[in-house]
Amino acid sequence: MAALLRLEGVWKMLGGRWVLRGVTLALEPGEAVVVSGANGSGKTTMLRLAAGLMEPSRGRVWWRCPRGPRGCVGYVGHTPMVYGDLTVRENIEFFSALHGSGLDRSPLAAEAWRLMGLERYSGSLASQLSFGWRRRLDMVRALLGFPSLLLLDEPFTGLDQGASEALSRLLRLALGEGLALLMTTPLPDPRYLGLAHRVYTLEEGVLAEAS
Repeated sequence: MAALLRLEGVWKMLGGRWVLRGVTLALEPGEAVVVSGANGSGKTTMLRLAAGLMEPSRGRVWWRCPRGPRGCVGYVGHTPMVYGDLTVRENIEFFSALHGSGLDRSPLAAEAWRLMGLERYSGSLASQLSFGWRRRLDMVRALLGFPSLLLLDEPFTGLDQGASEALSRLLRLALGEGLALLMTTPLPDPRYLGLAHRVYTLEEGVLAEAS
């Protein structure tokens, strides 16, 4: 099966130091890969490179997507990419218009909206939500663009048990639909490991498959 994403010998220098050192990774449809590493190990930089938000200093990042990464990647970072001065519903309407989709046309995003329980806050400003609720909204936002690849930076951070269980169900549905998942976590965590087909560690910019 052809990979959706390939990082080939990727190095990245930031602030005069090598944050990533020769990272090579491939991700196929329906596959979940978890990368565990301490803060500062390079996890977020790796995801931002995989999302096309920055370019490698050396090596190559490749996506199986004719429109480039913006056409096939859903990215959820540490900071939710939602507009605080818009309501929850207005955020969904804005990003739906941006992607030419909507909850009525994106079954996975609609299921995320339902599972995450966002309807109760549809009229609330996003800025009034807790961090955990903004993360839930950000997950729906990421799914509106019909991604084939989801890049999730510590997605369970800030979620209570109910939301964590809902997210696990959603991610299993996404895998069943053939999406690929690349997730980071600071520590080995059952919520991540229960989804993973492969687990890696990232230490001082070096990626290695966990034994």
